[in-house]
Amino acid sequence: MRKLRRSPDPISQETSADLIVRASTAFQPRAPISAREFFAGRWEQLTTVSDAVSQTGLHIVIFGERGVGKTSLANVIRPLLVVMEESFHTKTPIPRLVVKVNTNQGDLFADVWRRALDEVYWDEDKPVIGFGGESSKQRETLRHALGISNTPSIDEIRRVLSLLKRSVFIFDEFDRGSSAVKTAFTDLIKALSDYEVDATVVIVGVSDTVDDLVRDHASIVRSIVQVQLPRMDERELKEILEKASKVLNIEFTDEAASLIVRMSQGLPHYTHLIGLHATREAAERLSRRVETEDVHASFGKAVLQAVQSIREKYLQATHSAHKDALYEKVILGCASAASTARDALGYFHLSDVVVPLSAILQRPNVSIATFQKHTNEFCESERGLVLERAGSPRAYRYRFRDPLLLPFIFMNAASAGVISPEQLRTLTAAG
Repeated sequence: MRKLRRSPDPISQETSADLIVRASTAFQPRAPISAREFFAGRWEQLTTVSDAVSQTGLHIVIFGERGVGKTSLANVIRPLLVVMEESFHTKTPIPRLVVKVNTNQGDLFADVWRRALDEVYWDEDKPVIGFGGESSKQRETLRHALGISNTPSIDEIRRVLSLLKRSVFIFDEFDRGSSAVKTAFTDLIKALSDYEVDATVVIVGVSDTVDDLVRDHASIVRSIVQVQLPRMDERELKEILEKASKVLNIEFTDEAASLIVRMSQGLPHYTHLIGLHATREAAERLSRRVETEDVHASFGKAVLQAVQSIREKYLQATHSAHKDALYEKVILGCASAASTARDALGYFHLSDVVVPLSAILQRPNVSIATFQKHTNEFCESERGLVLERAGSPRAYRYRFRDPLLLPFIFMNAASAGVISPEQLRTLTAAG
């Protein structure tokens, strides 16, 4: 148990308890950010989306790695458009309909559009026969009001959208849909563009989404605005902490903020997760000042509250009945190699693992033969396919399939005492 060090200017127990509770309003690791004031960074992507929506015939594809904030960006499209239009329109425009739905595993074209059109509804007063003359409210959906079938076709949706001027329909997690839904959306976008329909379709998915859309109709490229969300840079991640600091009236030391940013690996989910628990650690010390010791103390709780699928992947990759097995330390060495790699796609070579693994094992000049078997196993289903391999046998490159795994690996090693704070700094610092 960590020995609490009192703040030189302590807050009261009541204020501490209040801060512990309110921290979850500023840091939201579980839910995608929906409030515009909490959405840090991404100004370039936000303005690109706004510009595209304002032009008839253009549609948007938002894509990027898991955990970079695609859903959060999709969530702020509605408030973004409201702010933009209030700023630049002297007259009130036609009210804009913005609908967002998730794509479910294996969805077909009709499934997602039926769900989207049912998302718009209103309550009507219907008379009830009887002496009281009362009325009851009956829910009416947009699909029912317009007489749309249960299995709407591409032409049917095109005609509907032509009636819904300036509407925006957002489809999140688009990559989960069937291959057929991707082909159908390609045809829909082409039709909407050809008929100059004043409505915007926004598709949110992983990096393969764009390739899937243009494979059959390369001509729709001119109708699609591609918005790639890279990992956040240091400035953008620190902006998350700055916004939270203002809301909570707290302060992060430069060292604490830098540590959180470095551990986040460009993924805002972890900035929120670590920031939340580090703030609570400071509050338990009766302090409004978050220091590096609070960040280090937060790792254990952050590991326990990490996404369950990430925890399961890590356990599957590193489990062994042998006490001296190297899987945990090799995957940590691979995480360090990936973290400090200069490759834009996160690829690293086995030679990049030698130095960090030597430091972890405290052995000079660890050979590739020591861990090559482990890295190859990480590419197999038995170990959860946590790594993917590319290139030729004599020049293989490796990278993590899920970028959310890297910060988890570092936090798990630090909280378990496998590495010291100084080793953590070395393993996550780019050369």
